[in-house]
Amino acid sequence: MDQWTGVHRAFIIRAYYRSNDSISTAQRLFKKQFSIYQIPPTNVIKSWLRHFECTGSSQASGCHSRSSLPQIFCTICNHCLSNEKNFTSSVK
Repeated sequence: MDQWTGVHRAFIIRAYYRSNDSISTAQRLFKKQFSIYQIPPTNVIKSWLRHFECTGSSQASGCHSRSSLPQIFCTICNHCLSNEKNFTSSVK
């Protein structure tokens, strides 16, 4: 049984991104938020972040296959950019 809950994982991931990708700041915020002595070690947090970036989930279990989440974002951005170019050229 994992000692860290989904709430713990989600908090660390959110704190990491909000603190400009600082694991030590995320750990400090975690300790303050949950008032517990033991905090997730750096290597555990890094694995949570890799899992989140690959799957879009902070869940500990489930599918471990790589998601195409970054590809989806790139596709959306490229679509928006092409629409912006089309809009700009049609206004001229």
